[in-house]
Amino acid sequence: MEARNRRTIHLTEEMWAEIIARLPLRIIARLKSVSKTWKSTIESVYFRRLFVSVHKKSSTSWSLIWYGDKYLIDFHGCETWGLSKSLPFFIPPPLNVTEASSHGLVLVSEYGLDCYFVGNPVLRKWIKIPPAPAPAPGRSSPFGLVTRVDKDGFVLGFKVVMLAKDQATNNYVSSTLDVCLYSSETGIWTSKTIHCPYQITNYGSLTLDGTIYFNHLSEPGVLVAYDFYSASSDQFRVIPLPDHPNHGFDHDFKGALTTSQGFIMYIRTLALSSSSTVFKAWRLLNNDSSWQLVWNICLPLLIGDYVPMAMHPFDSDTVYLWSRDNRHVVSCNLGTQKKVILGDGDHQDCVLNQSVCEECMDEICDFKVSGRHLQLVLPRWMESVPCPPQVEVDEVMDTASVVAHVTAMLEIKQSQVDHWNE
Repeated sequence: MEARNRRTIHLTEEMWAEIIARLPLRIIARLKSVSKTWKSTIESVYFRRLFVSVHKKSSTSWSLIWYGDKYLIDFHGCETWGLSKSLPFFIPPPLNVTEASSHGLVLVSEYGLDCYFVGNPVLRKWIKIPPAPAPAPGRSSPFGLVTRVDKDGFVLGFKVVMLAKDQATNNYVSSTLDVCLYSSETGIWTSKTIHCPYQITNYGSLTLDGTIYFNHLSEPGVLVAYDFYSASSDQFRVIPLPDHPNHGFDHDFKGALTTSQGFIMYIRTLALSSSSTVFKAWRLLNNDSSWQLVWNICLPLLIGDYVPMAMHPFDSDTVYLWSRDNRHVVSCNLGTQKKVILGDGDHQDCVLNQSVCEECMDEICDFKVSGRHLQLVLPRWMESVPCPPQVEVDEVMDTASVVAHVTAMLEIKQSQVDHWNE
C-alpha cells in the first residue's frame, strides 16, 4: 500500500537549474561530476547568468593585501563561494601574490625565482607563464595583471605585464618604460614602450579590467593610467585627483585609492578637531577622466584620527578605516552611520592581522602618502583560467603541482649557491 502511494517527482532541467543556482559555488563545482547533463547545464551561459542574478546581493570572499604576501583583512564564509577557510589558505607558501590581481585571477610567484603562474586559487587551477624576454640587463619585474571581460563581466583573456626597463627622461621629470606583455589569447610575449609625463616613484598599482593605475608619482595630485588592451596610444593617461589640497598630505586630510562596484574610487577623510570626521568619496567615470562625488558626509561617530584603507569591493556604502588613536580597523556603513570594530569575537567570517595592519598603516602615515592596498577578490562565478593556444586543458596545473615545482626550483637554486660557496 505504501509503495502504491509513493510518487516520483520529475523535475525539468530548468527546475534543476533554479535549485542548483541557489547553492554556493564550492558545492556547484562538485556537482559537475554527477552527470554529463549537469556538467553541461552548469557550464552553460544561461546557468552562469542565472547564478549571478540569484546571488547579486550576496557578498563574495575577498582580502586586503599589502606588499603581496602580507594579508591585512580576510573575509570568508560568504554566500557566493561558501568557503570555510580564508583566501591565504588557498595560496600556500612558498607562493606569493605579486601585487597583481584582476577579476579573481592572481599572479603568483616565489620571491627570488623568475617563475610565475596565473590562476584561480580557490579552483586550484594555474597556468605557468613562460619566461619573459630580457631586452635589457637584469631580470624583468612584475608590473601588473590585466583582463579582458565581456559585457557581463566574465573573463575572456588576461595579460601579464612585466617591466623590462625604466629610463628617466627630460632631466628626470618624465620617464620611458619598456614592458613585455604575455597574452593568454596568443600565448606569446610582445614588447611595448610607454611614455609617462612623470616619474613613477612606487610601482605598487591598482588594476581595473585592462587598465593599470599608479598614484605614487613625482607630481602630487594626479594619477596616471594605461589601458593594455588599447593600442591606440603609447602615452599614460593623466587623471587629476579631485579636491586635492595644495599642501598635499597633512596630518588631518588623508586619502586612498581603491575599487568598488567596478569603479576606481578615491576616498578621503578630514578630522574636524574633536567633534567628528568628514568622509568624501569620488568615482572615476569610465568614459573619461572626470570624477563623480558619491559621498560627502560628516561622521560624528568617528572622533579622532582616522585613515581610509579601502571600500568594500561590492558595496560602496561600506568603508574601512584605520584609527591611529585606538590602533584598530573600523568598518563603517555610510548609509546607516553604524560602525563595527573588526577583529573582535562577533566576526567569525573575518580574519584580521593586527600586527600587519599596524605596520602597514604606520608606514603610510609616517611617509605621508596616499594609501593603496591590493584587493584580492574572488569572482562571482567559478570561471576557468583562460588557456593560451599552446596549453591543453589537461596541462593546467593544480596548486599542489605548482608548489612542488617551485619547491624543486628553490632546492636547485640553493644547491647552486652551496656549490659556489664551497
